[in-house]
Amino acid sequence: MSVSSCRLLLPLFFALSLGTGCAGLSHYAEGPEAPGPSEDAARVYFVLAQGFPSGAGYVVEDTDLLGYIGNNQYFYVDVPSGEHQFMLISEQDEAVSGNFEAGKIYHLKVYITPGLFQTRTYWTPLEATGEDAQSRAEDIADCRRVELNPELAAKWEAQHAEDNSSRAQSFKSGEDEATPIESVHGL
Repeated sequence: MSVSSCRLLLPLFFALSLGTGCAGLSHYAEGPEAPGPSEDAARVYFVLAQGFPSGAGYVVEDTDLLGYIGNNQYFYVDVPSGEHQFMLISEQDEAVSGNFEAGKIYHLKVYITPGLFQTRTYWTPLEATGEDAQSRAEDIADCRRVELNPELAAKWEAQHAEDNSSRAQSFKSGEDEATPIESVHGL
C-alpha cells in the first residue's frame, strides 16, 4: 500500500473507530422529551446535525459525563440555574461557561470539519433569535435523540475522572479559554 493511500485511509479509520468505539455508551431514546425545564433549572441542548464527515464527542461537566453525541444526534440536560462549564471532548477539548438562567433553553450546536489526519469537532452557542432560532428547531427535527447507558457512563466517568478533572481545571484557571455564554440568550 502506498504512503498516499495510507494517508487517505488513516482519517477514515480514526473516524470509524471514534464513531463506533463507544456505540454502547449511548442509545436512541424512546418516547417524548420530558416537559421542561422546571422553574429552577435551565435546559441545554447539544446537537450534532451533520451527517458527514463522521465524528463524535463526549460532553462533560467537571468529571460528570452528560452525554455522548455522534452524527445526526442530539441530547439535552436540565441543570440547576447558575454557573456551569461544559466541555466537549473529542480530538481536542473545548469548553463553554456562563450563567444558565432558570426556565430558559440553550442550544449548543456541534460541528465537524475534516482535517489532514483527523476531523475537528467543535461547538458554538446559538442565539434565541433570527437564523439561529430557526436552526435550533430544524436541528432537533432532523436528528435523533440519544441518552446515556447509565452503567457504561459510570464506568467511563471512573476511567476518565482524573483527565476530566485536569481538563476542567485548565479551563477554570484560564490556562485554556472557555467560550463565554453570556451573549447567548435562552428561549
